[in-house]
Amino acid sequence: MLLMRVLEAMRNAEAAGVGAVAGGMAEANLAMTVAVCLGAFVGFIGVVVIAIRAFTPTTTASPSALFFLIAGMLTVFPLAFLWEAQSLFLQGVTSGNISLAAPSLISYLRLTIIFAVVLTLILLVVSFVPLPSLLRAKRKWAPLVVLLIILFAMIGTAGVFQVRTAWLHRVSMNERF
Repeated sequence: MLLMRVLEAMRNAEAAGVGAVAGGMAEANLAMTVAVCLGAFVGFIGVVVIAIRAFTPTTTASPSALFFLIAGMLTVFPLAFLWEAQSLFLQGVTSGNISLAAPSLISYLRLTIIFAVVLTLILLVVSFVPLPSLLRAKRKWAPLVVLLIILFAMIGTAGVFQVRTAWLHRVSMNERF
């Protein structure tokens, strides 16, 4: 949403400089970085809960590694769409003709929002529905390993978004790419 606002601001102020555009993108990217860091924090809590459940007797079934793998893989789509939208935006700004990239950029941003909303709703519903036998844990340690892999991937993603944010801040200060 914030990246769409940057695009709209550029449309209204056609003479916006590189520094203003990069600053707006850095602000938009900061919100994404915070969201991914929050997701990593929630993932850490999930790792702690699964670790406790793995070594204590429970009466309910734990989700399998496959369940966490599917959920983790689905969360990549909104991030990939956002990354591609930002890349198209930067290519359009550096080439000097953002109007060529605008239709694809808006499509990727809409896909990001749609996937994020739908995925959130699916994960909320799935958290309350009893698991089929295929998605119940047979090994106690497998879900923990998959969650740790997903957690490290989220931390890496947060790092990548933070590097791009820092680069955009530097560009906004120097007024050149």
